[in-house]
Amino acid sequence: MEESREQILALDPETVEKMILTCCSIKAEVVAEDEREGGLRKILNFGHTIGHAIEAESHFSLIHGLAVAIGMVAASRLAFAKGLLAAEEVREVEEIIAGYGLPTEIPLEYDNDNILSYLQVDKKNVAGRVVFVLPERIGATLISDGVTEQEILSVLRQD
Repeated sequence: MEESREQILALDPETVEKMILTCCSIKAEVVAEDEREGGLRKILNFGHTIGHAIEAESHFSLIHGLAVAIGMVAASRLAFAKGLLAAEEVREVEEIIAGYGLPTEIPLEYDNDNILSYLQVDKKNVAGRVVFVLPERIGATLISDGVTEQEILSVLRQD
């Protein structure tokens, strides 16, 4: 997506077809290896934890994909805060997402406390703990329920 941004944004048929086929192939491979979402399949939720909370805080006026884009950046920042991801890789994630004209920051009118509340009721929580997909490097993630409220607040919109 980084290398072919201009062609993708221009909707070059060959490039877009290749991108869609690659994405579908990756997803199919992950789902085939973990049909019941017991482990590996959870990586497909990268950006969704905070993304769903942002989507709910917007009263669903912010569409899913835009909320997940923000969530991907937030998850990358969380990974950095936890010492998992290098600062330059966080910047790379932000730049790729922004390069497609997608948002990278939580809109100012959204309340951080409400976002935290929505995180607490996410259906993917385990034993009352919020579960995140955090990148260790671009292309590799880990599943973590060891993220504190303070760490979450540190990556939400700064007032």
